[in-house]
Amino acid sequence: MSMKKNRHDDEVYILGSELPQNNGKISGKRKWIILSVCLAIIIIAALYVIFSTKEQTLEYYFEPEETPQQSISTTITDNENANQKGYIDTQEVTINNASLLLHIPYNATMSLELGLPDKSDSTIIFTTQAADIRKDNKRIVGEFVLAGKQLAQGIAKKGFCAVIDNSISIGTGNETPLLRQAIENNGYFFRQYPLVSNGIPIENNPVNKSIRRALAIRNEQVMMITSQDALSFHEFSQALVDMGVSDAIYLVGGNAYGWYYNKEPDRHEYGNERLDFPEYTSFIVWRTK
Repeated sequence: MSMKKNRHDDEVYILGSELPQNNGKISGKRKWIILSVCLAIIIIAALYVIFSTKEQTLEYYFEPEETPQQSISTTITDNENANQKGYIDTQEVTINNASLLLHIPYNATMSLELGLPDKSDSTIIFTTQAADIRKDNKRIVGEFVLAGKQLAQGIAKKGFCAVIDNSISIGTGNETPLLRQAIENNGYFFRQYPLVSNGIPIENNPVNKSIRRALAIRNEQVMMITSQDALSFHEFSQALVDMGVSDAIYLVGGNAYGWYYNKEPDRHEYGNERLDFPEYTSFIVWRTK
């Protein structure tokens, strides 16, 4: 009498041997394996989409990262000839194969504003975005003082800029007396990523590449610096140091919108102008005296 051989799901079959017959049904164990593989593929595909599109994320919503804790600042006091109309001197330099534009203000004063400045204001010779805002509540990241009024708190980013009585200070640190001084003297204050402190580049956690901007001091002269190519934070900071910058903090980069006037004066715009700037979008504004 012939006996029917039982086969189980956990049997091992040698290549070339008879395959198990299950009448076209998939066992519960194999179903879980197939479902697990499909889920893994979906997760990998989702991660690929997220990271492959990261470069297109506008830096209007750049989240805070931890940076070294230091306390140092450099202050520059404007003493240009008040009888000359202000303008922006733009120079192009190449450092470490990186092309940079230097925007140097002459006979101008710096302040902060919320919202896009008036494009018809003839006194404005340069404007660019300053502090970052959060993705969730669209509020300013870090301490922010506008004409003596503190609108935001926090030290998520250790770099800072203070403008008090036409003196511009750029530094790095958790604490600085310049915050209180800005409040007491109707000044301005905001925080950003520190890039250079006392001639030393500072590392920051974001590793993506993008168009970078900085507010910097070189040879006791305040300037705005923009990369013409996408750079990492490390590449940008190192280029600033190699060109002689002593102190610098980051400004919103990428496609952030702004404009400036040269000596002629010709108007130059950069970035993408938005019709829906969040309420707390902040701008650095340089005005002619």
